Amino acid sequence: MEDHTAFRQALAFLLDQEPGIEVVAQSGSLAEAREALIAEGRLDVAVLDLSLPDGDGSELIGELRRRKAGVSVVVLSEPIDPGRSEEVSGAGASAVLDKSHSPSTIAREVRHAGRGG
Repeated sequence: MEDHTAFRQALAFLLDQEPGIEVVAQSGSLAEAREALIAEGRLDVAVLDLSLPDGDGSELIGELRRRKAGVSVVVLSEPIDPGRSEEVSGAGASAVLDKSHSPSTIAREVRHAGRGG
């Protein structure tokens, strides 16, 4: 879930090229994410942005973890202060990354989260 269309599409394309990763849904808002991610039957890892036009992406972490047993969450957002990082980790995020990380680092964290990391 990412509200910047070009970034979201580029990230989805790059992740989809990675062995063992398949992008099954994309969304640009919290409402779209709820609809797409909660309804998606096969979901191992959700990559969430915190800053969305209609709310805070962290709202979805607990909801996903309650409704989708075993789903892991990777937060990918603008630079995050340490307190905020601890907050979303405490809510159940497997990893918290800022958008300056390389695609290979993001893919590694998504793959790790998918293995229950």
